[in-house]
Amino acid sequence: MKKIMALIAVLALLCATPALADIGDRLRVVNCNEYITLREEPSTSAASLAHIPLGASVDELYWAGNGFVCVSYRGKTGYALSEYLSTTSTYRGSDVSLTSGQRYNINLFLSNFTETGFLWRSGCYDESYTDAGLLTRFAIDHCWFNRQNRLEWGDYFNGNNVRLPEDQIAPIVKKYFGVNISPSHEPPYMDYKKGYYYWQETGGHTNDGFACLYNVESLGGGRYCVWFDVYGMGENWDNDVCYYDEYQAESAYQPYGSYAPYGRAIIDVGSSGLNDRSDWSLVRFAINRD
Repeated sequence: MKKIMALIAVLALLCATPALADIGDRLRVVNCNEYITLREEPSTSAASLAHIPLGASVDELYWAGNGFVCVSYRGKTGYALSEYLSTTSTYRGSDVSLTSGQRYNINLFLSNFTETGFLWRSGCYDESYTDAGLLTRFAIDHCWFNRQNRLEWGDYFNGNNVRLPEDQIAPIVKKYFGVNISPSHEPPYMDYKKGYYYWQETGGHTNDGFACLYNVESLGGGRYCVWFDVYGMGENWDNDVCYYDEYQAESAYQPYGSYAPYGRAIIDVGSSGLNDRSDWSLVRFAINRD
């Protein structure tokens, strides 16, 4: 069985402010004439990333202090003044009692994103996400961890010794995100040439760990909201059997509401339900980086 090396420490963090518990809330721009500014840093002197028009929606990632909230807007992560934001809706549903098989399915599905580092690099994902470069990189990393029979090995240009055919990208993105993309030919840290993505193996690929659900809520219509943490357990994490001893994380658990899990994800299981993850897709997520 293929072993996945998870080299990060536990990322579960205590919640210091109520705003962190609201990670993932959808906010609306209010109290301005035309737009507010999304900035690189939580400061009015920081560079502008985008203008967010009056009435537009953003997703809260965390309270940044100094009157700013870290938010997601059309695939961009930045900071906006809280005085111009108003809560419109939250993803709250009915708690779900899971079987061990359903828990396994959710953990393994979300771990496809955490083990590739997609959550950390992008910071957020929702229906408006358009970064084809990171989606392409996700597909490449997914093959590295889970589909190595799709890779080709040899002595290539620029010292590269691994490559992946381009035609592998779009089907993987479609499967896990439910969207169609044209693969980027400039994904981060990769070379592209004549229908192949190239890179150099350097003795192992460091990943960001695996997901462990904390709370699950049914939103209806085949959609579920999952609060999750991310753990690194070295060779104890076996990708083929989704090995995980829950007791190892129990010390981090606290009553829901006083504890801020690493992130929140919305997944669409469609008609397959929680017992079959073959056609699940990620709708959106937000993570807590504090």
